[in-house]
Amino acid sequence: MVKKHRAMKKNYETELWVNDRKVPLNHFVQEVVANIMVGFFKTLKELEEPQQTIRIEIKRLAKPVGVDAHTYP
Repeated sequence: MVKKHRAMKKNYETELWVNDRKVPLNHFVQEVVANIMVGFFKTLKELEEPQQTIRIEIKRLAKPVGVDAHTYP
């Protein structure tokens, strides 16, 4: 028996890049990643709503650095 997939509404266009290479994401994963990020940023009072674009850049440090987690850089 072949299962049919349910249609879903797409609200976001999400791209993921690792080491300058685009990682292919299906529609479901695009929505999951976008909803997690949008939900996280809704909790930050300093940001305006709604966010039209969100860009996150993460870089691995050559050597770990000790910091106070409760202060801003």
